[in-house]
This record gives sequence, structure tokens and C-alpha cells, in this order.
Amino acid sequence: MNKFELVGTDTYVYHEKLPSGLEVYLLPFKNKNNYFMSYFTKFGSINLEFIPNGEKKFTKVHEGVAHFLEHKMFEQENGEAPFEFFAKSGTGCNASTGFKATRYIVYGTNNLEENLEYLLKYINTPYFTDENVEKEKGIIAEEIKMYDDNPEWVLTEEVQKAIFKNHPIRNDIAGYIDTIEKITKEELYQCYNTFYQPSNMGLVVGGNFDPDKLIDIIKNNQYIKEKNKTTLPKLKEIVEPLKVNKTLVEIPFHNVTNPKAGYAIKLPIKGMSTDKLYEYNIYIGMILNILFGSSSTFREDMMKDNLLNSLILERTIVDDYLVITFWIESNDPKTLIKKIKEQFDNCEITKEEMERCKKVWISSEVIMTDNIEITVDNLINDIIEYGHMIPNKISIIRDMNLEKLNKVRGKFNFENSSTVILLPEEKEEVTSE
Repeated sequence: MNKFELVGTDTYVYHEKLPSGLEVYLLPFKNKNNYFMSYFTKFGSINLEFIPNGEKKFTKVHEGVAHFLEHKMFEQENGEAPFEFFAKSGTGCNASTGFKATRYIVYGTNNLEENLEYLLKYINTPYFTDENVEKEKGIIAEEIKMYDDNPEWVLTEEVQKAIFKNHPIRNDIAGYIDTIEKITKEELYQCYNTFYQPSNMGLVVGGNFDPDKLIDIIKNNQYIKEKNKTTLPKLKEIVEPLKVNKTLVEIPFHNVTNPKAGYAIKLPIKGMSTDKLYEYNIYIGMILNILFGSSSTFREDMMKDNLLNSLILERTIVDDYLVITFWIESNDPKTLIKKIKEQFDNCEITKEEMERCKKVWISSEVIMTDNIEITVDNLINDIIEYGHMIPNKISIIRDMNLEKLNKVRGKFNFENSSTVILLPEEKEEVTSE
């Protein structure tokens, strides 16, 4: 195994790529009683067009199939649900489907080795039948209906539809009632056999254990040993223009009392190396944090002027673009967005502000490594977003300088942006521009 230090944190990661192609990351923690493990595949809701394993032509699957597959992985042929198995030792388990990956997690304080073995077993022994697939459709349909009443969920979906024209991130992660109705067990097996292969998966375990002993358990697991190395899935290239799909959308919504808005900016990143992309993303994050973060004068002033109730900043990498989104609750979102642009254009960032922000970020990186779950999740996020772990984050932050920050800021462009506003239902709908 290779051993890496998460620089400046006294935390170490042991990494080994198994003959099958499976990437294993072990994070031993001293003086901890709990553990957290995540077995993940780089298969999410946006992976709809690909060449199935063993075939030569592209196929397109139904929206929501990755989420549907996640649900069905919890059904075993012997009738024992993984939830029941883990509950015997007071252990928790769960799963989640995102745009780019599906994760299966196990967490607890007892029976780490036994639970790890079972995690590897049930993810590698899918069991789909016509009957159990049909049964799941009603469950997922109810889940979709529930999210349709959630203003934050609806706002997120509408922002994605406004900012992107062609990219499948426009689709709901869970799919739609009419698309999940068409999903079959054959389609699930096709997706499983293509994406749930070692070369497209990773296993991360954090807790109080001996990494040498644990890697031997993983290597000798019969379900891991039986897997052969396969090529990475071939995905269909998505051609997405820089220009946004819609610049303004206003929607009356029954479940809001104050307007909620998403203001998203689409920045091109095509051709950046993963290291440069991480650095660029951090610079953008620091600029936004200084100008609009929780301790910024802007936020304080806007709240005093009753223009701002809440503001959340988010950065998302979507293929060739970095999308920055301001999630806003405001009585006057349009005026607030105008103020955001003015603040960005006119407010100077001092070296002192930057150094103070760097210290806070470095402290946050150190503090987060005391939490096993956060550390595991952050490592997986790096793998999914950048293709590999980034052990020197603190060094990168420490080396940031004002000259480069201003250079990044100077190239920032609001031109390709979308605004989506959810209005209390009694207000009239304004047509999209």
C-alpha cells in the first residue's frame, strides 16, 4: 500500500489499487471508537448514454435508472435485507444517488470486519426480478411526488434547466413517474454490469483499525477475488454550449411565503488540469467567501436593509463548466442580485482579508479531519470531482496570493448567468426571457 499524509493534519491515507482495478483507501484513526465506510460507483443520474459492457453501440437508458438501481441493491435473493443484517450489531447503513456517483455507506462502533465483508457481498450480488422491480415503481413514484412539494428541490431543478441546455443534469435524479414506469430488470442488470465493476468503483474505510489487516480482508473477500479487471465505461460525449438556456424564470409556487431564488453563473473550465482546476475552484470560493460569506459586510448590510433573509453559496463542477450558485431568500431577489454584481465589481479585497480567510480555511481543514465521516466523504468527493485524492489542500491554500486572486477575479464573467425565482402563488407569473 502507498501511504499519504493529509498535509498539516496528522491524518494518513493508505491506498492500494487491486488487480481487479478497485481503488481502496483506508484511513486509520487513533482514539476513535466509531467507523464509517463507503463503497461507491461512478454511476449517477447523468450517465444515461453509454456503451454497455460487452457491446459495441451506444444505448440510452431511462431517467432515474441509477437511483432505481440503488433502491434495488437492498433486495437480496435470500430475502434478508441489508438493513436487517446491520441492525443486529447496532450498525447503520444507507445509500445515496447523486449526479455523478452512487454511494453505499455503513457506520457504527461494532463488528467492523464482519460488516465490511457483508457490504462487499450485497453490493456484488444483485437480485432483480420482474416482480421486485415492479413493486419498487410505486415506492419511487411516491418519493418523486414528495420532492415535487419541496421548494428547495424544485428550485434546484429549475436552475439546472435554466443554466444547461443539453446536459442531462437538467433531469431529476430520481427520474420521472413516466420514465421509471419503463425501467425493467434487464435495464438494471445492463447498468449494473457496466458501472458496478471494480475499475469504476472505490472503497473508503475510516476508523480505528490496522490498515494492513484490513487490506488483507478486502483482498481475500470472495466477492472481490472473483471480479476481473474491466475497461472503464465509455460515455457519450455531451455537447453543452456556454450560453445559458434561459436568463430569467419566475414560477408561482404554492409552498413558499417569501420569494426564493437561485442565481447561477456558468464559467468555462475546459482544458484545465485537475490540479489547476482545484486551485481555480478554491480561488473562486475564497473570493465569494470574502465578499458574500457569513461574516461579510455585504451580508450584514443586506440584512439591515431587509433585502436578505438567507444566502447559501455553492460551487459545482459539471464537465466543462464550473457553476456558481447563490441560493437566496429575499423579498426582492432581483434587487439583491443587482447588489451582488455591484459588490463583486466594486469591492476591493485586501491582503489582510485574504490572509484571515486562509487561516479560517486551514483551521477548517484540520478540524474536519477529526470527523471520520466528513473525512471519508471529502476524499470521495475529490475522487469524483478531480479523479484522485488531493492530500496537499492545506499547502495549496497556504500558497494562495492576492495577485493570483485578483487575476482570477478579473476574468470572472457574469454574462452567462440564469436567475430562477419561486414566488408566492398569489403573484402573477412572468414569462421566461
